[in-house]
Amino acid sequence: MKNLLKKGISTLVVSSLILSSCQSDVMLEPGDVTSTASGIKQVVLSSFTAEVSGDGTIVSITPLSVGADSYQVDFGDDTSTEDMLTITEQGGSVTYDYPNELEKVTYTITVTGKSDGKEDSQVLTDNIDIIHTPTALATVPTSPDVENENVLSILSDGNALSAYTNSVSNVAFDGGTAQYIAALVGDNNAAQYSKLSATIGKVSFDEITIADAFASGESADSLHIDLHSIHSIGLNKVKISLGGKTYEQDLEDNEWTAFDIDLSDEGITSINEIVFELGSDGVATDEATLNVDNIYLHRVSLSVPSFTIDSNANDYSVTFTDASELAVNYSWDFGDGSEVSEDQNPTHEYADDGEESTYTVTLTTTNESGVSTSTTMDVIVGVFGSINPEVVKGDFERLNGDSSDDGNIRGAWKIAGLGNSNPFGTSSDGSCTNYEGTLGSKTRGAKWSSSQSAADLEGTVNPGNTRYAYQAFNLTPNTEYVLEYGYAIRTGGNGEDSMVATILNGHFDDSESAVASIPLVRHVGTIANGKFGDNSCSGGTTMKLPFRSNANGEVSILFYAVTSKDAYIDNVKLYPAE
Repeated sequence: MKNLLKKGISTLVVSSLILSSCQSDVMLEPGDVTSTASGIKQVVLSSFTAEVSGDGTIVSITPLSVGADSYQVDFGDDTSTEDMLTITEQGGSVTYDYPNELEKVTYTITVTGKSDGKEDSQVLTDNIDIIHTPTALATVPTSPDVENENVLSILSDGNALSAYTNSVSNVAFDGGTAQYIAALVGDNNAAQYSKLSATIGKVSFDEITIADAFASGESADSLHIDLHSIHSIGLNKVKISLGGKTYEQDLEDNEWTAFDIDLSDEGITSINEIVFELGSDGVATDEATLNVDNIYLHRVSLSVPSFTIDSNANDYSVTFTDASELAVNYSWDFGDGSEVSEDQNPTHEYADDGEESTYTVTLTTTNESGVSTSTTMDVIVGVFGSINPEVVKGDFERLNGDSSDDGNIRGAWKIAGLGNSNPFGTSSDGSCTNYEGTLGSKTRGAKWSSSQSAADLEGTVNPGNTRYAYQAFNLTPNTEYVLEYGYAIRTGGNGEDSMVATILNGHFDDSESAVASIPLVRHVGTIANGKFGDNSCSGGTTMKLPFRSNANGEVSILFYAVTSKDAYIDNVKLYPAE
């Protein structure tokens, strides 16, 4: 007879016993007396009660009778006469814990009342439905976090699929003879399988081809599963089957255990289900509860190829400096038909033919799993651009003794085309920081009033008076630079007042073409702390916008405002990044 008596469960939660009368305590009518011999004590077995507790499989029987000195109780679970439980006192009871392999099983309980030294007895029987109701554990530690990158999620947060890089479709949880619930476990949801059986649970889904798990040709590298069980009510070892392979994993007691396999090393090419079973030499106790979370396919983060070229790259000898992330191997194609270099930071000699030439350089890097990623850059040789470009009148100051704004300030920033030919209104309310960076009194600056602003953030002209400030530069091609400037917007506007700064990809003859082009970098400043000189000279905001010059080094600056209040620009600088 198996599972006799209570299994050390510390607390019993009384549940409903489902009998033919649908009551937890059952009173049965007495049956016929089996012997009426003269002088023999008669046994009158009037009824017995049954109480159900625990997970719905623990049943206690208490007989009620007259004349009985002992009782035998057969719980109907394939027990032999020798294994029947005996009660030796009036008012006594006996408890039996039914197996919990199945969710619902009907058993016949037989109670036999006997008198001492007599063969006289009486028998009562009734059917009982045993319904296993596992209790979701509330003392499980929070399951581990997973990285939110390069993950194909099969199961996360119980049965909710979280879309990391991707997620699988048509996921189904099949417990077989086990019971599955998406339970609140500790502070998080987890998939929870209960009831002792050979197959604890199964997760099935559309077939995943490992080589194309993330996209065509983008392979998964490994599989991860988080597992948890409390040994006293669960199991200490689990068998995991997937992709034609079977694994055994020991489980720590009441701690999450990570199961990880390398899919390539294991030769697994596809999976469409993951089956959990009791380990081959494992022990399952009580409800055999197993918690599962964070089933996902993972790939090693792809390398991010990147490189810079030396500041003298416009001659014919070019040094390439690797700036890649997560790269373990390098392959350089210099675009001139020469041999590929596998150096991390190669120097390449292009043909010195006295001409300006453009070559497309390709850097291909691989991550630790051998997956390749490439990037390209156009490199110009045979021409020299400006390393430290001068911004003409970037301080917006007049020449000494010259009171004319147009001749020496506005003239440096003019561009023809739509809008007003004056690029801005000059103002004495410039920055309190001078062009060299020291703090002093207010200087001159560029000013845009509400009547001088563009119609929208895209720079659409308001006919007649929109002001665009423009200046063109020849920079070192494919080189990192910084556009630095200060801006200020008076307070009290409509909340959408903006100062727009852009580095344009090329030189332009008119404002219409410049505004319509796609910039290399663009910033919309919306901080309205007042004029530069407001609040003890703290009204302005300094911006530093990094960018990479284009393949020919021809770029330009364009400023304009979209504002209902006065807006200002000062201290415009353009210089190589450190």
